[in-house]
Amino acid sequence: MNQNNYPIQYYLEYFCLFWLKKILAGMTHSERYWLANILGWVGYYLIPYRKKVILTNLQKAFPGQSGSWHRQVARKTYRHFAAVYLDICSIYELSDARFEQLLSSVNPEVVDEALAEQRGLVMVLFHFGNWEIMADWLARAGYPVAAVAAHLKNRLVDRIILQMRSRHGLQIIPKGKRGNMRLLRYLKDNHILYLLVDQDARRNGIWIRFFNQWSSTFRGPILLASHRQSPIILATCLQESSRQYSIHFERLDTNLPPGNISAVHYLTQKYTNYFEYLIRQHPEQYYWFHRRWKTKPPKEVLDQKLDILPCSH
Repeated sequence: MNQNNYPIQYYLEYFCLFWLKKILAGMTHSERYWLANILGWVGYYLIPYRKKVILTNLQKAFPGQSGSWHRQVARKTYRHFAAVYLDICSIYELSDARFEQLLSSVNPEVVDEALAEQRGLVMVLFHFGNWEIMADWLARAGYPVAAVAAHLKNRLVDRIILQMRSRHGLQIIPKGKRGNMRLLRYLKDNHILYLLVDQDARRNGIWIRFFNQWSSTFRGPILLASHRQSPIILATCLQESSRQYSIHFERLDTNLPPGNISAVHYLTQKYTNYFEYLIRQHPEQYYWFHRRWKTKPPKEVLDQKLDILPCSH
């Protein structure tokens, strides 16, 4: 689309985002959190974006809980992600000192030890907590890191988000087959690949259990890591009761049990179990807005036994 032919809506979205990030950067974290409470209430009661999707997902994931519990978690989910998006719109404008005030703890030694092996590093995340703060922390700390991201339909907004994300050194590799060779070269240079992997992979995925539901899941993280025997780090950035964020890195044990078992299936299930365990403790911080179980499994998958892969953290 020619730049002069963008719809007016695209320009409005661009200017709203441009000024919003400027305004929010001038607010304190507490002020943004207070505003998030209001926006979360508005989102749940007045502008219920994907509210039905959230409640359906919660019912599938927590069938033993009551309807009132599902609704309570849904309300908290709106509030949490209002806070996340307000922080995302502002963090790139913050000084290093103000940015550090958002964090309560980090354990970077796990990343340092993995990079010392000189085989690159595959970092796996879910849409859980605040993944943008995690990426910006890595970039600010001087780690060579690249994230895979799809282009937005509104290329004006896409451009400003790319500028925000890359401000402190984060590289963005476009999602798609053309980026695969860049990913492998990036690992070869002993850099960090930053991958969000919990969306529906459609018919191209492998079938993994997630909250006791067969879920089409990307195989890319394990395939990329196996190409260079790269360490796999599971990463979270969760909001604590203090309203600060705690960044935690955990190395995935990639040893396989004896027997004829698929490494891709086994390890994908293993890291999925890890995130499920944490999501059960903080359900309001998971992005239930996704249609995670949109793709229906074929009959041969439904007929499989549920205990063929590890099922606990």
